[in-house]
Parts: sequence; C-alpha cells; structure tokens
Amino acid sequence: MVGLLLTALLLHFLPQFSCLSPDEASFSLSYNGGRVMTEPVAVSLLWFGTGWQESGREAIRNAIASVTASGYPNEDSEVPTLGNWWEIIRQYKDGSGTPATGRVDVGAECFYTGPQLNMTQDQVLGIGMAVFNETAVNGFGGNLNCTRVFEVSDKSIYHIVFSHTVMFLDRREQRELMDRCSGELQVEVSASNMVKMVWARAPQNIIDQCSMFFHAKSYLGPPNGDEKIDSLVGHMLANIAKEVTNGDGKGWIGNDGSGMTVSTTCAFMFKRDEEGPPLFMNEEKTLTFNAVGVNGYRYTVPYIWDQKIRNCALKPSEVCGSDGLMFRKPKGHLNAGVVVNHTNGLQPYAPNQKCQWKIEFSSAKFISFTFNYLLVAAGSDDHVMICPSDSKPTRCTVFQTDDEQSLTDFRIFGSKAYIEFVSGEHVSSESRGWELRYSAGLCDGKEDVYDHKGVIGYTSSTGFSYVEGLRCQWVLHGKPGTLVSLNFTRINISKDLDFLAIHDGLMQQIANFSGFYSGSSLPRMNLMGEIMVAFSIQTDAGAGWSADFYIASPADRNKRPLLVIVAVVLVVVGIGFLLALVGLWLLRKRKHTNRADSNENLTVIRVAVNGHQNQIGEGPSATVYRADLADGSSVAVKSPREVTSQTKLEEEVLLKSSCHPNIISLIGYAEDGVQRRYLVFEFMGRGSLNWNLRERGETLQWEKRLTIALQISSAIQMLHIYLQPPVYHGNIKSENILLDEFYNAKLGGFGTANYCKNDGINPEKPSEMAEDISSFGLVLAELLRGEPLLNRHASEFFRSLKEFNELDGGGQECLDPKLDIPKEECKIMSLAKLGEIAKWCIGGSQEVGGDQATPTIGDVVLGLKQVKQLFFSVPS
Repeated sequence: MVGLLLTALLLHFLPQFSCLSPDEASFSLSYNGGRVMTEPVAVSLLWFGTGWQESGREAIRNAIASVTASGYPNEDSEVPTLGNWWEIIRQYKDGSGTPATGRVDVGAECFYTGPQLNMTQDQVLGIGMAVFNETAVNGFGGNLNCTRVFEVSDKSIYHIVFSHTVMFLDRREQRELMDRCSGELQVEVSASNMVKMVWARAPQNIIDQCSMFFHAKSYLGPPNGDEKIDSLVGHMLANIAKEVTNGDGKGWIGNDGSGMTVSTTCAFMFKRDEEGPPLFMNEEKTLTFNAVGVNGYRYTVPYIWDQKIRNCALKPSEVCGSDGLMFRKPKGHLNAGVVVNHTNGLQPYAPNQKCQWKIEFSSAKFISFTFNYLLVAAGSDDHVMICPSDSKPTRCTVFQTDDEQSLTDFRIFGSKAYIEFVSGEHVSSESRGWELRYSAGLCDGKEDVYDHKGVIGYTSSTGFSYVEGLRCQWVLHGKPGTLVSLNFTRINISKDLDFLAIHDGLMQQIANFSGFYSGSSLPRMNLMGEIMVAFSIQTDAGAGWSADFYIASPADRNKRPLLVIVAVVLVVVGIGFLLALVGLWLLRKRKHTNRADSNENLTVIRVAVNGHQNQIGEGPSATVYRADLADGSSVAVKSPREVTSQTKLEEEVLLKSSCHPNIISLIGYAEDGVQRRYLVFEFMGRGSLNWNLRERGETLQWEKRLTIALQISSAIQMLHIYLQPPVYHGNIKSENILLDEFYNAKLGGFGTANYCKNDGINPEKPSEMAEDISSFGLVLAELLRGEPLLNRHASEFFRSLKEFNELDGGGQECLDPKLDIPKEECKIMSLAKLGEIAKWCIGGSQEVGGDQATPTIGDVVLGLKQVKQLFFSVPS
C-alpha cells in the first residue's frame, strides 16, 4: 500500500504516545468546554516562497472549498468526498449542542516572494504580523502583496503555507520549522493582541519527512500530478479540522490524556514503515487517492476519528437496515463497508450491525458467490454467513478473513439464498468490510431431452449476462437413424472464450460455435440419432443462446443411452495383417465437458489398423495410425512404443482444452492386454501443415495461411490464458498442426504438454510460455517461406529473419515461390507485418532485434487480427 506521511501534529504526538491504539474500545474524544467553530469559517492564506505553480495553488484552494458539502452533485459517490470527510467533523458539537460549521471558504490571501533562504522564525513572525496592516505590507517593497489585508476575527483561520523553496537557519529556534511538517505560531498583530497562525510546509525533496513515500504496487501516482502539493493538502486540512474542533486546546481531546484530536488520533494508520490504509487507483490516469473534491480534483487526506463508531473513517459509516433486502435479478453484488473499485475496503464498517439479504431467481439451478474482497476479522463476532433460505442454521457457511474457502467460488444449489452480516460491539481498523458478487446459474451438468419438440438454451433476462465457469449439456435422445433437427434462434457468446459444441452419439464433435450469429448466419442442422449440445463458458460477458429442436422419433425415456464406448483396435507394426481386439473405453462423457458415469452401458466397435499402410505419423515415443470404424468413418489412433508410456497428463490437458475448435478432439482411449494405452482422436483429412506446405503449397493461398495462423494462435491462447492452471504445449511445430477437409487448422501433438511452472522471473531461463511463443514464431515464418527455418543458430536463420524487414521495400525473395506475390500494397504490408510478428515471437529467446521481450499470446493474437484486417482492406 502507500505509506503516507503524517500531519505535523502527528509527528509531534507519535513519539510521546507510541502505544496509543484507537482500536481500544475505551478510547474516545471528550469535550472539555472549549471553543468549537460553529459559524461559517474563512481560511486566510499567507503564501511563502517562489516555488508555486498556479495549478498547485488552485488545488489547495479547491481542497478548502471542497469541504462544504453543498458543492457536490446530489448523487452519492462511491469514492468519499471531502464533503463526506467534513461530515464526520460535524459530529463534534459545542456546549449548546450546535455542530461544527458546515461551511469553509478561502478568505484573504497574501504572497511573500522575497528572500527565502536561511529564514529565521522572527522573519516569519514579522511577515505574519505585517499582513494585518496595509502600511506594513507596502513596506516590503513589492515582496509582499495581498488581495486584501487580514482582519482579526473569531470566524477566521490564519494559515501559512511554505513552498518547497523556503529554507530556514539550522538553529534551535528554527528546528521546529525544519523538523515538523505543520504547527502553529503566536503572532502579535497589535499591542497585547496575539493571533494564532497555523502553518504547513511542502516537502523539499523525495526524502523529506513531509513527503509521501510510496512503496507498494497499489500506488500509481500523485492525485494532482505534484507530490509536494498533494502532501501539503493533507497537512493543511488536518490543521483546519483541528482548529474548528479544538482551536483553544479545550475542545475535543482524547480522553486518555494523550492530547489527540480529530485529525491526529488516526496517526497509526499513516506510519511510514507500514502499509497504511487502502487507496483508490485510476490506472488510466496513473494516479492514486482516497477522496475527491469539487471540480474534478482528487486528494489524499488523513483519516478522521469517527466518534459514533469509535474508529477511523473518511465518511460516516453506512448502517444497513434491520429488514432484509430482496434481490430478484440473475446477477448483482452485495457489500458492507465502503467499496473501493470492487477490490478492497476503505474504512472500518459500523459496529453492532445485523444485515440481511435474500436472493431469489425462480429459474436458477444454483446461485454462485465470489468474494471480491473480505476484510472481516477472524476470531471476532463479525462474520458473513451464506445459506439456503429454507435451511436450518447448521447448513449455513460462515466466512471470515482467514478462511481459505473465501478465495474460491461458493455455490448454493437451488433458486434461493440467504446472506447475513453481523458486526460486534467493537470493530478493528483492519476490518474494513466485504463485497461479493452473486450470479444465478441457469444450467447445471446434463439435461436429458426426450420431447418431440421444444426449446433449449441458456438465456438470461435482458441486460444480464450468464455466469462464468459452466459446463452444461443437453442430450437430445433420438432413436438411431431418425431425424433430429436444431434451428438456433440466438447465439451471442464471447468469441474464442465460450463455446457451443455439437456432438453425435459416438461423442465425436460435429460443429463448434463461438461469437455472435444473427440472421442467415444462425446455424440450422439436420442430424440423426442421439445428439449432445455442450455449452462451456470461460467468461461472464455473453448474453447466451437458444435453439428450437425437433426429434422425429424420441428414444424410450426408460432405457439408458449408450454413453461409454468400448472399441476394438487392431494394431500391426510389421509385415502382414493381424487382427487384435482392444477394449476402447471412453474417458467418460466429459472428454469435452463432463464425463459420463463409469457404470453406463457399453457398445463395441471394430477398428482395423493395417500396419505400415495406415501409418500417418511417427514421433519419438508413439506412432499414429488411421483406423476405420464399423460405420466407415475414420479416427486417428496414437500407439505408444513402450508399455510404460504415460498418456494420462496428455488426456487431462485435452479434456480441458479440446472443446476449442482449433484444438484436436480426443474421442477416447483403449488399453490392450499389457496395459498399453492408446489414444483415439478425430481424423484430420488433409494431414499436417508441414506436408501441405511442402507438397501442395500452391493450394494454401495467403488468405488460408493467415487464417491458419490466427486459428493456432487462438488455440495457444486457450492453453496459456483460459485454462487454470495455464498449460504449455512444448512442441508447437507445423507437423503438429493438422488440417481438415476445409483447411481449418487444429493443434495436436500434446505428448509433451504440461502445466506451467516457470513464471519467467529468472531472465536466464525463459518461461515455458515464452518457448511456445518462440516455436509459434517459427511456424509463422514457415507460412511465409513455405519451408521451415531448420537451424535457429545458423547465420542463414538470422538472414531470413532480416529479410522480413524488406518485404514492403521490394525485397520479396523470402516469400514462398509456390504462390504469386500480391500486387496490392496493403497485402504486401500485411505480409511484412506478419514477418515482424514472427521475428518478435522468435526474438525473445533468440535475441533477435535487440532486448525486446517475448510477447504474450494475447499480443500475438491482436497483431494477427490486425494483419488479416490489413490484408483484406480495400486499397485507397
């Protein structure tokens, strides 16, 4: 967090009362009969020094004017305003019960611009005395100017502000002005008439004790662009608060003899060596703050002691009502405490609360909860409790700050939920509140459909998206060989993040949709037999989908479907033809979504593999064969060379990722008599990208190659970003990129895939993700050249990369000679940019092109989209 420097009085009091902790329930401020300023107050300013910018002065004036609450719009602000901050000051009343003033204005101003090095305290007092007399002002020969001279009034606060250019003599009487950040001076304005002037100084450099010291990641930058000014504002406002409530030292003071006031009691929250209280962050403008003023200004101000809750605060604490609130929307959020960008609490919540919320959404299968933050002290009476509305208390779950369960999603199955928040007699300063998001899940697991016709889908109310993390299926049970039709009426899901997949009765993927479809682009499918529609969601940003279905001859509801397949695989690696039956067990129904129970009925399919004649691929640990199913369709069977070959991790990764349309689909597995494990994949009719570029490169036009690059980058994005934990492929090359009959590309070869372990912090060892990106860069180069770059360390390798820079300058010899060179300038520029992306990907690990870091896959996907857009753009 941010270590904020104290106001001057904080620096004065902290050494004397280091053990003071306002968390003690017995501490409070007491009124001692002194003066409280209840009438409108004017703050007269005496500006010292030449180091002022007008913008800095205006920020200070604006801060003073901002404490008057009437200057704000009527809408409540999520961020505390300086008006909210002053509302806490107004809790403090004089002996007659009149609250502190609600209006503070800027009064007269004087500007001293004379010699300011090695000033003495007597010089400061002399200038302070002069501003009350016009003749004395004129006597400074133009070094002292005033909008009007100061008037002696019990409705005024006189404030000196020193710029960072003002220096003082290093003598005993000057030490207070040098060592402290604010304080007070007694000025004799006339015979026997003394006036108190409070002062604050701007820090002179970054190591000055009056500066703000920012250590943690949450700090982005000063609220108004000048740390010296933004630090000074906090000291000044603390002075003003103290003068209003305890100007004569007999007003509101700590009841423990410490002398603490409204603005010094919370000093413990601002110690330099501690994290300090949380701040708001504006990443777009790179600034950090905890309060806002009028006219768009932002500030960092000290916390104020809130007498009502006996704790430190920036605005009066919100107290929930005793009646429960009912929510009937599919999504929303609940909180107690002040919200800070939905990530952290800003101040302690009120004590002695019991808040209740009820959520009810009639069509929900479950209600999911996620805590955005949870700062409710463990070991206390404070807690958040979530339970089914109609349950007994024993079925409720209690959450506090140290609960590991609060870090993960929490679900209640059903359409209703009940939330209760309780706070005790005393709330610690660290207990700043909580916020959780809730969303109603409208599907859960598998739904069997036996009706002749109807509607399936996942649609929320207008204006609300669906819940993330779902894996749902609708199984349309048609009799074998009979018509099952699907007419989609709506598809609006997150492109390349959420997927709507269609599978046949053998659990083979027929189609996969992602993105937005409308009008004639909405799919209409006539299928046969049993069909499964699988909906897998990575985000919560989509609006859902729906489809009309028609089952010509529904299956008998009382007969369980055949969901797990046992296949027989014939493997011969040698001369001749040998039949062998191998039991092929599907992994379970969740090969793309949720897997089926192991006790499902089984069926047998004969698969024949004819030795070397059907071999379609070979690697160091396995051979891949084409096999024919009994119905005439084909699959690819991966046969391990060794009995001990491990495939379970490969299966696990593919089960999580093969719902992506550009990742090879795993159909199932088989085991032979010696426990050798075979993986069965969908068959890709056109073979590998490497073979196509080498043997039939002329059929892969530039448009197809750009599409293939974007498709494979999307597959890598699925592995690197959307899987949790992230997965690296480890063997990205053109031999492992396979093409179907329509030249759609899918990433295969997952034998070396694993979960990421190296985060790339060690510069000598690039992360596994960086290695994948580098390998993908070689694939992009191969798409341009038509042949691979074989030796990464050879001089020809670097020369080939350099040639990509010359594409748009006429040097096009590096392009695949099997294809014509585009004539349009935009297409040449597009290919040149593709070459730059290839170099960028490879450069992070090969030190090509300077010290530029390896891009993330998100960067690459964005760049490739721009490449394709440029290629298809219309010449001007």
